[in-house]
Amino acid sequence: MPHSSILKALSFASVAHTGQRRKGDQNSPYINHLIEVAYLLEKFANEDDPLVLQAAILHDVLEDTPSTEKILRNNFDPQVVSYVLELTDDKSLPLKERRAKQIEHVSQASMAIKRIKLADHCSNIASIPPAWDRQRVVDYLSWSSAVAEQCYGASNGLADEYIIRLAE
Repeated sequence: MPHSSILKALSFASVAHTGQRRKGDQNSPYINHLIEVAYLLEKFANEDDPLVLQAAILHDVLEDTPSTEKILRNNFDPQVVSYVLELTDDKSLPLKERRAKQIEHVSQASMAIKRIKLADHCSNIASIPPAWDRQRVVDYLSWSSAVAEQCYGASNGLADEYIIRLAE
């Protein structure tokens, strides 16, 4: 059942991200971001592949929680785990290097990964932390735009939504 697998991913992510809050977006629970990413995929990219939607919900679980690849492998389809691994940043690298790698990687990524990444950036640019200074915001939006531009061909609807959110 596709819906039950998506609900399983939501349940898993909600437990894994317990207590985490968004830096922007009025300090909302982190799970709201993951729900929004899946929603954006469905609404603007007409995404109906349960494996892609599960990966969208789980895309931050390895880099932001104690969850491990082994735990994911024990709970989810191998394709979901593969997507999540592909979406996971190496947080041991300096920020500048991580960002450069992300731009390079996404240019070669599958359409599914590009759609997830674009939905993620749509959500992120709409909830920039209010405490960030102007230069940090400018730098972030410049990098985010570079990532998003590599993904535009994966979904016209998500590309349009990103551009609208960027202009706000």
